Amino acid sequence: MNRREILQALAFGPVALSPLALAACGGSGDTAKAGDAKVLRMIHTQNLASLDPIWTTAAGTKDYGFLTFDQLLAVDLNYKPQPQMAEGFEIENDGRAYVFSLREGLKFHDGEPVRSQDCVPSIRRWGARDGYGQLMMRFVDDFEVIDDRKFRIKLKKPFPLLPDAIGKSGASECFIMPERMAMTPPSEQVKEAIGSGPYRFLMDEWVSGSSAAWAKFDGYIPSPLPANGIAGSRAPVMDRIEWSMITDASTAMAALISGEKDYWDIPPPDLIATMKADPNIRVGSRNTSGIYYMLQFNHLHAPFNNPAVRQAVAMAVDQTEVLKAATPDQSLTKPAYGFYALNTPYATEAGSEVLKTQDLEKAKAALKASGYKGEKLVMLGVQEGAAGNMSQVVEDLFRKMGFNVEYVVVDGATMTQRRVNREGTDKGGWSCFITGWTGADILNPAVNPMLRGGGEKGFPGWANDPVIEGLKDKWAEAVDPAEQKRLATEVQVQAFKTLPYLPLGSTDLLSAYRSNITGLNPMPVAAYWSVGKSA
Repeated sequence: MNRREILQALAFGPVALSPLALAACGGSGDTAKAGDAKVLRMIHTQNLASLDPIWTTAAGTKDYGFLTFDQLLAVDLNYKPQPQMAEGFEIENDGRAYVFSLREGLKFHDGEPVRSQDCVPSIRRWGARDGYGQLMMRFVDDFEVIDDRKFRIKLKKPFPLLPDAIGKSGASECFIMPERMAMTPPSEQVKEAIGSGPYRFLMDEWVSGSSAAWAKFDGYIPSPLPANGIAGSRAPVMDRIEWSMITDASTAMAALISGEKDYWDIPPPDLIATMKADPNIRVGSRNTSGIYYMLQFNHLHAPFNNPAVRQAVAMAVDQTEVLKAATPDQSLTKPAYGFYALNTPYATEAGSEVLKTQDLEKAKAALKASGYKGEKLVMLGVQEGAAGNMSQVVEDLFRKMGFNVEYVVVDGATMTQRRVNREGTDKGGWSCFITGWTGADILNPAVNPMLRGGGEKGFPGWANDPVIEGLKDKWAEAVDPAEQKRLATEVQVQAFKTLPYLPLGSTDLLSAYRSNITGLNPMPVAAYWSVGKSA
């Protein structure tokens, strides 16, 4: 059965899947077998191509990171950092030093104890790559190992946001690795998968693009605090977690309906209504922050190295029209005329007039006045899903504006690899692509990995805006919440002038799962340690 046949059959009620369809699902069609009660079988949309959540912000690696590693601090549902691996911390020297104490008995998956000597290089390596980490490291004077369970971070001057930086949920997170792994140069990927998180990664079962698996780590000691967001207890419920990267949506849906799979993290929007009609399937959102889409420009090469060209594109984009391609259910979409997540402390529409222009004729005139000379625009578009559908809408808009467009369709793994290419379009480079981040990833000026102006040290796109970076430094030093809010607003106003990227709006993030799935606690990331099955 193909996708259309399955949809037609399900429209009239339960369907008996053919042997061919069942074989494609990877099973015989039987519901959960004996012994499956402690195995979570997931359809995971994002490929796991890299085992280094510090080296890449790819969604598949981020989800892998939360199963495999742990954090010193972690944020609750209000994004307030709480002790996680840390027993707690003390502030010394009028805010110019933080002393962290580790909980007793923490171990890595190879049986070695977690020590201060592991934490310090882990923080250093994360701080060399992550935007918030780089900001924090500008305040750091030195690290001091006091003993195996205590270490001190000395600061040049007070940095009150240090706990927020270390405990953040947005990629890249400050995961703690064994010292030997943490000593890997930040520009290189770690080769091992040894963490201290609730699950052990089974390296011998990993096939990039196909499958991955974890086993419960019996040596894991959960935080004594109650679960709250990603803070508190991460006690593992299942004995085993399996991911299958099923690229064909109809095959994936058949696997979920037949009971071969338990959970589908991000099903395509056009299948939601069909799955809602199945009494054994539930569809809902456990992600508390939604997903935000952005058009990322390449600032190194024409045509988007010209800020006037980026401004012309902003005038043409109508978020409402672009979001129609993301999902047929428009009740799930929200325009977002800002660089911070909606309904959060820094959310504002200040400076967004250019994005609210929504006038193709004005945009065409602005493009002509910008000096655009017909340089090729290479747009990367993923094969499926909301971002892929939205890419096609934006590509059509580019053509209507008068751009010389080449649209290149790639899979997720290829996108992750190609976006780091800084060469011109004639050497495998790119001009723009659409990506998505959770609201937790864009809460403030430091967390947002794309709201950057640090040039080639920043996120692929490499926007260069010293004004943004200077305002972020002032924001980081501010203590008064009103002053922080004012400076964050200034960052956004400046960002609308230079457009490091273009906000495209927000949608709710839905998952589909069997009706016996339990423990779907609300949280801002895709983490599965609390997920279980009822009898």
